[in-house]
Amino acid sequence: MCKRLAIIISALGSITSLSAQAELPVAFHVSGQAAYTKVKAAGENFSPSLFQFKADIEVTDGLLDGIGLQGLVAVPMSSAEENGLTLDIKQQSAAYITLTNPETESGDIKVSILLGYASTEIETQLPSLGETGSNSDTFSDFSYGISVQDPIIEGKPYYWTLDLIRYYKDDNLSVDGISLGVTYAF
Repeated sequence: MCKRLAIIISALGSITSLSAQAELPVAFHVSGQAAYTKVKAAGENFSPSLFQFKADIEVTDGLLDGIGLQGLVAVPMSSAEENGLTLDIKQQSAAYITLTNPETESGDIKVSILLGYASTEIETQLPSLGETGSNSDTFSDFSYGISVQDPIIEGKPYYWTLDLIRYYKDDNLSVDGISLGVTYAF
């Protein structure tokens, strides 16, 4: 996971450096948030919680106004258990293109659409089967969602952030999340 975090941070840092050299008007945000995750698998619902670290960069003027890039890395806070089966999300990472209304002012509620790719590593354990009851797999695919930011204090660079995201979906498994946290805008 440290490797994924380093890659995401270095990519965002490189973009920031390039934008400073090209004098592009950009905004940079970092966020920490608690995430409630809902995993539907095998007819059961699991709700492990995660802590997410997010960073994004967004163009604030010109032709690309309102378009940005976001990286997300999540670490587990708790596991979930249903009918003797324990489910853990060991790690989660995602990269998104963000689309925000360019007419949004600094004190307005900001709504962004997230379109990208997410990867979630899930580990399951069924203690009654011993060593053979443990399984780990990574699920990666197209991911999408919506993010809402609202200023905490007028004129300060702190925002409440609420995200609703679908991380993965196929015929047998879905991974969705709702997260609430605080964002700092540079």
